[in-house]
Amino acid sequence: MTPPLATARLVLEPLAADHAPIAYGSFADEALYRYMTGSPPADERALHDHFARLAAGSGRANERWLNWLAFRSDDRSLVGWHQATLTLPTASIAWVTFPAHRRHGYAHEGAGAVVEWLLGVGAREIVAQSDERNAASRRTAVALGFVEDPDPIAEQLRGEATVDRVYRLRR
Repeated sequence: MTPPLATARLVLEPLAADHAPIAYGSFADEALYRYMTGSPPADERALHDHFARLAAGSGRANERWLNWLAFRSDDRSLVGWHQATLTLPTASIAWVTFPAHRRHGYAHEGAGAVVEWLLGVGAREIVAQSDERNAASRRTAVALGFVEDPDPIAEQLRGEATVDRVYRLRR
């Protein structure tokens, strides 16, 4: 089960299918997918079903899927989405800040809470990956203490050649 997390300005709620009505507008924004796989959901029902699959987990005993929606605590504005896959002693992490809320430090704050929680449950290595063109995400990783791997990963994103950078935080 995904626990709720909180920071000075954010509440990270465990993702649930019932979040679809309030999250659809943010996930339907084409700009969100510039540097990540996937595409906007066809409609609110498709997002509901996607959230239900994520919330159900991987189905593997040794792997936990953890997903949170990040809301501002003062006005409940939806600002982002945080993910982690936990296979102790390692975890992978990802963060997304919705375009209307970028450049306010929400990615750093929310991802920092997820990292702290992962370390608290026994993760000894946390891995993040980012399209090298996504300077904001890369800065967030470094600011959180992640170290960039020397070798990039060649990727394809919607038919375009791209390069991903891998970042590791070890304890």
